[in-house]
Amino acid sequence: MKNAIKNIISSEDIGDVVSFVLDRIYKNGPVSTTDMEILSYLKLYKPDEFKIHQERALNYMGVFYKDVEPQTLKEVVFRQYRRHIIEKFQHTYTPVQASIISEIESNKCFSFSAPTSTGKSYVFMNLIQESVNDIVIVVPSRALINEYYHKLNNLIDDKAVNILTFIDKINTKYTQRNVFIVTPERCRELFRFKEQYHVSTFLFDEAQLSNEDSKRGLYFDSIVRRAQKAFTEASFVFAHPFVSNPESQIKKNHFQPDSSKSVQFKQKNVGQIYLCSDADWNFYHFGIEKSIMGNNRVKCSFDPIVETIRNHGSVLFYVSKSKIYNRGFLNQFKKYINLCTEIEGEKIDSYIDQLKEYTGGNTIANKNYYSQLLALLKRGIVIHHGSLPLQTRLILEKFTQDGLCRICFATSTLEQGVNMPFDVVYLDRLESSKALSVKNLIGRAGRSTSLNEFDFGYVIINSPSKMSAFRGIIEQDEILDEESALEKSEQKDEDYNDFKEAILNDTYSDEFNLTEKDLDKLTSERTEDVIKRILDAVFDNNQIVPLNKLNQDLRNRLQLYSYFRLLYSIYLNRPLGDGEGNVLDTAIKIILWKVHGKTFKNICWYRYSHASKTNERARLEKLGRGTNQITANFITGYHSIPDKNHNVYSLFPPGTRAADVDYDLIMTDTYDFIDKLISFKLTDVFYASFLKYFQKKEDLRAEKLAKYIKYGTDNERHIWMLRYGMSFEDIEKLETHILTINSEEIVFKDSILEVPIEERQSIERFIRIKEK
Repeated sequence: MKNAIKNIISSEDIGDVVSFVLDRIYKNGPVSTTDMEILSYLKLYKPDEFKIHQERALNYMGVFYKDVEPQTLKEVVFRQYRRHIIEKFQHTYTPVQASIISEIESNKCFSFSAPTSTGKSYVFMNLIQESVNDIVIVVPSRALINEYYHKLNNLIDDKAVNILTFIDKINTKYTQRNVFIVTPERCRELFRFKEQYHVSTFLFDEAQLSNEDSKRGLYFDSIVRRAQKAFTEASFVFAHPFVSNPESQIKKNHFQPDSSKSVQFKQKNVGQIYLCSDADWNFYHFGIEKSIMGNNRVKCSFDPIVETIRNHGSVLFYVSKSKIYNRGFLNQFKKYINLCTEIEGEKIDSYIDQLKEYTGGNTIANKNYYSQLLALLKRGIVIHHGSLPLQTRLILEKFTQDGLCRICFATSTLEQGVNMPFDVVYLDRLESSKALSVKNLIGRAGRSTSLNEFDFGYVIINSPSKMSAFRGIIEQDEILDEESALEKSEQKDEDYNDFKEAILNDTYSDEFNLTEKDLDKLTSERTEDVIKRILDAVFDNNQIVPLNKLNQDLRNRLQLYSYFRLLYSIYLNRPLGDGEGNVLDTAIKIILWKVHGKTFKNICWYRYSHASKTNERARLEKLGRGTNQITANFITGYHSIPDKNHNVYSLFPPGTRAADVDYDLIMTDTYDFIDKLISFKLTDVFYASFLKYFQKKEDLRAEKLAKYIKYGTDNERHIWMLRYGMSFEDIEKLETHILTINSEEIVFKDSILEVPIEERQSIERFIRIKEK
């Protein structure tokens, strides 16, 4: 078989092609990228002829969730196999899915890799639902946490099952078992309660995180090791996409070979067609295996992006974050954006209202707080990247899964397993150094449906010159390191080495998420003097100074920032650079806003108003004076610290007009401060400092501030509500409907049933009306 693409498109007789591909799939299964390409081309260009053979192809592929009647003796064999799987597992699993569940049940450790469309999530959901003991699911991102959470809430009706996105002892009066969905960092809390849980399975999804050459990779391995020691009866499952050596998890974590198994599954459930585009938006087909598909690209007679949008499909454009921030994508893809007119209806209005409420953005152009993200959403155009607030991302992902998305402009955040399939994936950038990430993104092209049809999607690269590099990515093996970071030689990063030493020597504090060395620094006499100064500045008569008073007293506020700088420099064991200090000052300002009960929306408004000089412009406009020449205020942008080489600079370039301040950029920058710096780095340091001070000095102000830093409040009732998974926005809406709340249960008033279902989703599993 040669020049398959050209022959399928131009030839009238495709009998030889059909026989060739069906014979290969019958013998080998749907493991070849080339075979799936050929099926896709047959369906696209020879739909009538392909329809005759389609059901045979589906039976040979083993996609048994498609209930296809056999027509030939060969197909009857597959039908019998399907019946056997249903009888054994009570589910219409594919052969791969049946193998996964069988190996999990048979081994202490099972590590496997599989393409994105394999349907492993379906297997995992059934495994979790049918378990009688506690299960811990470890995932790399909070977005994936919430995807699991919503799926399991819909799947498991039994309210005696706690489904939690954190480790805690709550709802104990009714709970019979727990399902914990956590990141490696959140998983550490498990070991504080290890005597109180009966964990039968640890499920590590997207387990390639262990390969990261960073603290996260090190922490991942540490969680595996500690879980092995603490829960000796538990089984371990590691799932990866496209990895050729899944046995790496067995080797690096020293699982016993006789009770461990690893498999690389290559079977695919959907096909893909590969194209490249030129500068004039002409499209060309090309194949991965040139000896079969053809050496040369073949002109495509239509624009697959236009066709997809017009046929109510969806397109993912993978672009850089800088193109989203500078809005370069708007001009580059204007042709396709213009195809998306505004969508009318209550459903889309509901999504936009939710985002307005949370982010504070507006959809009216040339007005304050204008959010392009929200305005584009009205046309079914989604923007998705890692600096979007988690709640915003969840709403956008649900929006997409609800079939409202026509175009999605996204960065690599979609690579981490979030279930957002598309009909077309367009790669505006091709990063050969991140081959696994590229493969994950490509895996989003093509929806696996329950229809009795062969499913396929399009993958498009942005230049013919990249065809060779793209083929290389598709064909190369993705190999994980088989030596754990816990056993590797030391690095130059002293902080990393201290962290590893603490993990290995079991001197890492689960309570504070810090090493003993860190805690020693934060409990020194010098630290105690700084903490007392902070408490004196923040409190007045044992009450936190009101925000307006703090804002008016510039000298006290600047002193307070300097004390926090000093405290952080003690933790780092070096002075802060000017750039680091600027970033820390902004983080402290945001922490103080949160201490005073300001929501995410409020904080975004404050920062936007300062940068865009809204008050000054409004005053001048009232006087009938122009505001076009007013330039934006300096505002510090997020940057990861510690970084002693970081310089001072504004989020917006000098000379930016105040009226041109981008609200979306303010919003994402604010979330980066809260999520990546405050929550991920600063909270542990400051919480430990103040709580340790309280334990030694019994200064109640320190305990109060420690709670504010960790929870955002010192109100015990609110802390319990947070521990049950409610947000501060939820607290505002739900508190009046709660009678009592503690570790055993939440007792609700009857009025909770009057709250709209979408506003009580976070506590729906705990609702039990108190008997009269």
